[in-house]
Amino acid sequence: MATEFNTKATFKKSARIVSDYENDMIFEQPRPGLIQQELVTYENTENGVKRTVTTRVFTTNGDYSDQTSISILQNTL
Repeated sequence: MATEFNTKATFKKSARIVSDYENDMIFEQPRPGLIQQELVTYENTENGVKRTVTTRVFTTNGDYSDQTSISILQNTL
């Protein structure tokens, strides 16, 4: 049975912004002292468990870079 979710979020933290870029709704914007943030998601699929890791690394000049890696953890049962 599939359930439909309608999610609406409002962020009040000053380090967040409203953006069309999906990762900007998850991660903060650069601020002093912030080095890295990471989101790990596990999802059941037909081929096993899909593990998605999205990492945002902040630089000292106020910039950041995002990287996403996906791996499939095989079902062994």
